[in-house]
Amino acid sequence: MEPNAKIEDGKLEIWRESLTHLRHLSDEVWKRFQLFLWLDLIFFLLAASVWRNSLGGCCFLILAALGIAFVGRYILKRNRIYYLQMLAKKSLLEDELGFYTAKFSSSEVDLAFPWRLAPDVVSEIRTDLDAWVQKSIRPDGSIARWLFVIYEGFIGIYIIALVLLLIRYLKTL
Repeated sequence: MEPNAKIEDGKLEIWRESLTHLRHLSDEVWKRFQLFLWLDLIFFLLAASVWRNSLGGCCFLILAALGIAFVGRYILKRNRIYYLQMLAKKSLLEDELGFYTAKFSSSEVDLAFPWRLAPDVVSEIRTDLDAWVQKSIRPDGSIARWLFVIYEGFIGIYIIALVLLLIRYLKTL
């Protein structure tokens, strides 16, 4: 890309808007995770505080916490998919605008901006966007994977707690 090449204003404006949306979606993933994590912790601590005194109350609180964990995990997945779709569209637009082929002078660094994907990933997205999104929801070694693991850990703890409550209830019969 020559330094004086004119980029279509409409595409550049869409690209700027995509960066704004990516920042917003990235923040949303984290904010929703924090909200549901705190709700899960509150219900977990409430259930633990009534464990000995109220079998029914404890069961209700654990079921509520389990529901919150499932809803939180679902929202995390939806937000992650929205984020990945916007990242893919931003990257395709950057490729179309020539940001991947243009380099800074005396450098091999291209002009693609934050949340940059490698050119081979952009080719993969161009081939099959949906497959790439599904593959990227919780890839190995990512923070997103750990956010899902935390939710799944809570879900596992709640299921174990419900089984323990059932055993405790059956012993009282």
